[in-house]
Amino acid sequence: MVDDVEIEQTLSFVELLKRDFPDHRDERGKRHSLVFTITAFVLGILRGRSTVSGIHRFIESNLPKLHELTGIPQINAISRAHLPRLVAGLDWPTLDRLIERSFGKRIAHKVGAKVWIAIDGKMLRGTLFGDEKQSVVLATTHGTREVVGQARQIGSKSSEIPVTRALLRDTGLDKQNVTLDAHHCNPLTTAQIQQAGGVYLTQVKENQEVLLRQCEALAESQPCVASVTENDKEHGRVTMRRAQIFPMASVSLDPRWEKSNLSTCVVVSRETYEVAKEKTTTDTSYYISNQAIHDTQPEVTVAELAQAVRNHWGVESDNWIRDVTFKEDKVKTNSGNQGQIMGRLRSLGMALIRKTSPKNFQAAVDKFADSFPALEVMLRKVKFL
Repeated sequence: MVDDVEIEQTLSFVELLKRDFPDHRDERGKRHSLVFTITAFVLGILRGRSTVSGIHRFIESNLPKLHELTGIPQINAISRAHLPRLVAGLDWPTLDRLIERSFGKRIAHKVGAKVWIAIDGKMLRGTLFGDEKQSVVLATTHGTREVVGQARQIGSKSSEIPVTRALLRDTGLDKQNVTLDAHHCNPLTTAQIQQAGGVYLTQVKENQEVLLRQCEALAESQPCVASVTENDKEHGRVTMRRAQIFPMASVSLDPRWEKSNLSTCVVVSRETYEVAKEKTTTDTSYYISNQAIHDTQPEVTVAELAQAVRNHWGVESDNWIRDVTFKEDKVKTNSGNQGQIMGRLRSLGMALIRKTSPKNFQAAVDKFADSFPALEVMLRKVKFL
């Protein structure tokens, strides 16, 4: 007997949608297929269409081909007015689970073999109603930049911090090595990761003023136990980065941090020279971690943590791809769920392109815009179709 997992491994994503994506509409309102609309939306995104109007024109212009690819009988194209209403009514949690089942990468917890994961929030700025604040929180691997988990933040009074803690808990990623920006530098999040057996590395800024002053004082009064310096030149800038590590055993921490096992302070100094402007800028950042400093090889610890800091910056650059290549911030939506659905499909499009190991996302989108056959080959290869 074949179980569901084995069946899913043979199904394409479109086939999985047909089988498992629910349609809760009244029978009188089922003129247009949800599966067809979702599939066409993703293909439109992959061919460089970002707005609802652009995707609607894509569907109208390619209706026979889209029906051929999906295997769904041909009907008239959905109207421009109805398309956003249909998208706004889609079930985000179920869609997210089905995408994860087809393309998600689950990271198993193995003692001594943790993976570095970056947590990064992205606001969806296109929602037209100010009281419907919408964001997505992404968990992305440092090395391959694969999204291994995501959650949505809904409403003007919602906070990214508890959403992130729930994401880490529900995916088991709090057992891994996790980098976070200063927004998540709080004792509840760090304690959760510590108690789950994971490692955290989070920046310290003014939102934790006392801790920041303690890190600054530590770096000024104590010698570092190890450091590493890197130089690179790109985009007309020459940058020197120096990372130093300091044990925090001598720091009198507030009792709030007791369960976080705060062990190491990482100080990263950067000196950047802009060649065209002949201008030099400097800055210093502070990070905390429960990563213990290696007793006999502290240089190993500082090299690993310095690399984790740099990789976290690299992962944050994915937001640039969403905004520049996919024009996410310029896409206006009429409801929060519509914005979240379009954001989730945009993330799926990025994940599909990333499976092709692109050197340039814009070039990949241009290639698919120029060649429908090339797009079809890719989508069949990754079992989207």
